[in-house]
Formats: sequence, structure tokens, C-alpha cells
Amino acid sequence: MADDKKIIFSMVGVSKTFPPQKQVLKNIYLSFFYGAKIGIIGLNGSGKSTLLKIIAGIEKEYQGDVVFSPGYSVGYLEQDPQLESGKTVKEIVQEGVQGIVDVLKEYEEVNERFGDPEILEDPDKMDALIARQAELQDKIDATDAWNLDSRLERAMDALRCPPGRSGGRYVVRR
Repeated sequence: MADDKKIIFSMVGVSKTFPPQKQVLKNIYLSFFYGAKIGIIGLNGSGKSTLLKIIAGIEKEYQGDVVFSPGYSVGYLEQDPQLESGKTVKEIVQEGVQGIVDVLKEYEEVNERFGDPEILEDPDKMDALIARQAELQDKIDATDAWNLDSRLERAMDALRCPPGRSGGRYVVRR
């Protein structure tokens, strides 16, 4: 089946009621195809944010079924996120790909250790370091981590974030 014909998400008969008796969603059925662009439009208080929180798995108290095809997940950017004070916008955005950032950092640390005399004088330690470097290189290649900065910049532009580079540092203040 072509990817654009593959349903990657379904919501079946989903309803949500807030106490005491405020029903914001009633018997919702949705299916999303791979690559589809989705928009949710409605009046204030009509349940748009609640629907997105259910899709993202944040809201768990509802009736009905929500199913993702294996290998697919969703991220959720809050309308009014709680941001850690003192971090740049880019540092906050990077938290979403922290695993990749950590792999790149370890790769740099491994490369620095090649100059360590203790490593240079011990063939077993050198072999272990070369093996670890290769493992990290495979992870970097698999995640396209060398292009992480440009991917983050594109994501930040798409989200209309203020500049995150050190030249125009926007820092979160409270």
C-alpha cells in the first residue's frame, strides 16, 4: 500500500466530559493518512485543545479508542508552555531531540579521548574507543544528526519562534 493511503491514526467514538456535566467532545471519529496536513477549527471552549491533548496522549480520561499504527507517535507543543528560566529558545527546542544532542556530545568526547596518552599506550583501550566511536557514528548517520542545527532552525522558523542563535539570544525570563 502506498504511504499516502496508509492510515496512521484513528480515533473511534471518543467523548470527553468535564465535571460536573460539561461535554466538550461527543462521539468523535477521525482517521489520519500518512503525510496528511490537519487543521482543527472551532469556537473557544469547543474542545480543540482537549482533542489535541487526547491525540498526544496527555489527556487520558475520555471514552472511546485512540490508536496509532506501530512506529508512529505524536508530539505536542502547548499553547502556553512552561519554559525553564534562563535558557535560550534554541536550548528549549533542543530538549525535544535531547537523545540526538547527547549522542553528538558523546561523539565529541570520544574524539577528544584519542589524544589521551593512556589510550594511545593501551591497544585494548584504543580498540574499545574506536568501537564506541563507530557505534556513535552509526547513530549519528541514522538520525541525520550532522544536520540537526539546520533542522532545528527550520522547525523554529515553522513554529515562528524568536531567533535562537547566540547572536540574537532570546532568553526566557520570569
